[in-house]
Amino acid sequence: MNTMTLPPPSTPSTGTHAQNSHPTRRTRRQQFGHDVGYLLGNWPMMLVAFILVFTLLSVGVSTVIIWVGLPIMVAGAYVARGFATVERRWIASVNNKPVAANPYLPAAPQASGLGKLLRPLADPQAWLDVLWSTVGFILSTIGFSIAVTWLAGAIGTVGGPLASIITESIFGDEQTGLGDLLGVPFPLFFDVATQFLAGLVFLVTAPFVLRGWARLQSGLSDQLLNSRAQITHLTASRDAVRKAETDSLRRLERDIHDGPQQRLVRLNMDLARAKRQAAHDPERAEQLIGDAMEQTQQTLAELRQLSRGIAPPVLVDRGLEAAITEAGARSIVPVTLYSDLPDDLPDHVETAAYFVVSEALANVNKHSQATSCDVFIGVQDQWLFITITDNGLGGASLAKGHGLSGLADRVAGVDGTLTVTSPEGGPTTIEAVIPCRS
Repeated sequence: MNTMTLPPPSTPSTGTHAQNSHPTRRTRRQQFGHDVGYLLGNWPMMLVAFILVFTLLSVGVSTVIIWVGLPIMVAGAYVARGFATVERRWIASVNNKPVAANPYLPAAPQASGLGKLLRPLADPQAWLDVLWSTVGFILSTIGFSIAVTWLAGAIGTVGGPLASIITESIFGDEQTGLGDLLGVPFPLFFDVATQFLAGLVFLVTAPFVLRGWARLQSGLSDQLLNSRAQITHLTASRDAVRKAETDSLRRLERDIHDGPQQRLVRLNMDLARAKRQAAHDPERAEQLIGDAMEQTQQTLAELRQLSRGIAPPVLVDRGLEAAITEAGARSIVPVTLYSDLPDDLPDHVETAAYFVVSEALANVNKHSQATSCDVFIGVQDQWLFITITDNGLGGASLAKGHGLSGLADRVAGVDGTLTVTSPEGGPTTIEAVIPCRS
C-alpha cells in the first residue's frame, strides 16, 4: 500500500453513468481562464437575451387583449428558457459543479392543445427566467467592465512602461508625464516604475477579483435558474438515501440469516448433543465442544465482517485514510493507494467514500479477475474525488442485480455522482465525486 499525492485520473469516454456530468480537478490557472471567459462572454449573450425577451414580452402584454399577445408572450418565455439553459451549463462550468436538473414543469398529458401551448406562462420557472434576463444583464454589464478594467490594468505592467519609453523617444522634452508634473528627479524612470507597479497590482489581484465577481454573478444566476431544481434534487437525494438504507438493511438481514444465524443454530445443536453425551461418552462430548468453539470463532469473524458494512471502527477511530488502507489490505487483489486527504471531512462524506472504496474493492475481488488495482482519493475545491481502476475483465455495471447497484443511490444520497466505465475486456474505472460542504 502506497500513500502519496493524488494524481489526476483519466476522464472516461464511455461507460455506465449515474449522472451525465461531474466536476473535475482544476488548476488555479484553468479557473482564471474560466472566469475570464465567463465575464467577457456572458455580457454579449445577456445583451441579446435582454433585448429579445424584453421586446417579446412588452409586445405580448400590449397586445394580449386581442389574443395575439399570448403566443408572443409564450415565445418570449421560450427565448428566455433557451438562454437560461445555456447559462445553467455556463455557471456549472465556471463553478466546476454538475449541471442542475431540468426545473420546468412537464405538460399534463390530458391537457388540450391550447393548454400545452400556454403551459410556459403557468410555470414559475419561466418567470424566474424572465427575471434573470434582466438581473443577469445588469450583473454581466458590471462583470464585463470589471474584467476589462483588470485585464487592461494587468497588460499595463508591460504596456505602460513600453508606451512611456516610446513616446519619450519620439517627443523628447515635449512629452509631459506624471514625473514631469510632480517635478521629481528622473521623471521617465518615475513614470515607468509607477506604471509597472500599478500594472503589477492589477496582475496580482486579477485572479481573486475576477473569481469573486464570477462567483457572485453566477451565484445569483444560480439562485434564479436552479433553486427549484435544487429543491427537486434534494427530494430525490432523500429518496435515494431512504432506498440505500432500506437496501442495506435488507442485505444485512439476509447476510445475518444466511451466516451467523445458521451458525448459531448449529452451535446450539452441537452444545445440546455434547450435554447429552457428556456423562456416557466424554470423548465425543469433548469433540463436539471443540467443534462448537470453532463455530463460535467463525461466527465472530462473520459478525465483524458484517459490522464493517455498518460503521467500521477504524473509520470512526482513525479516519477515512486508515479505513480505506485497511480495506485495501484485506483485498486479495493487490491494491495501491494514492491519497491526499484533510483531517476535517464531514462524517457523512467519510462514510460514503469508505463504502464506495470498500464495495468497489469487494466487486474487484469477486468478479474482475484482476491482478492489480489502483485507488486514487483526494480533495480539491471542496470536492472529494475517488477513482478505483483495475485491470480485470470489465463488464461492471450499476444496473440492478450487479455488485455495484446500490452505490449510485448511496452516493446520490450525499449529493454526489458516480460513474462506471467498464468495457468488455477491461479495464474498469469507477469514479465518485462527493461535495465536502456539509
